[in-house]
Amino acid sequence: WVWLGEYYFVAGADNYVVANNDICGNFSAEYGGGLSVYGYSPNGSIHDNRVYFNASYDEGGGIMIAGQLPANTTTLSPGSGPVDIFNNLIQANLANDDGGGLRFLMAGNFPMNVYNNLIVNNVSTHEGGGIGLNDAPDVRVFNNTIMKNLTTATAVTSTTVPPMLTMTA
Repeated sequence: WVWLGEYYFVAGADNYVVANNDICGNFSAEYGGGLSVYGYSPNGSIHDNRVYFNASYDEGGGIMIAGQLPANTTTLSPGSGPVDIFNNLIQANLANDDGGGLRFLMAGNFPMNVYNNLIVNNVSTHEGGGIGLNDAPDVRVFNNTIMKNLTTATAVTSTTVPPMLTMTA
């Protein structure tokens, strides 16, 4: 695991709070350019920050919330634990895979609330210019402004066709 961003929390950082920061101009050689939570660290809170101009060589340009890989590949990740992400500006971040602004990966079946954020002008080269979700079935995204995010569909794993946004009622 290589990480060079501003903030990095690993399993056991229970009840962490990241608040009232400028997280700007960081680069990660893998995940979470600005901030990365990797492993089970329940009851986190990320709020009232400005997360901008960060980049990751892989996933989560601005913020990455991820469960660690399980030791036994036939089991699921223990996930990241519940987290609230609110009142942030997440802007102009770049991921060279998924989740330009915000990325959830193997985060588990925990309530994760994303609300009252501005998620704007982020870029990913694969999927999820603003927000990328995989194996995170209880992410609740509400009362946010999410606009002008872009996926270029130019990653090695891409089909060169940007995914369509589909919404159902």
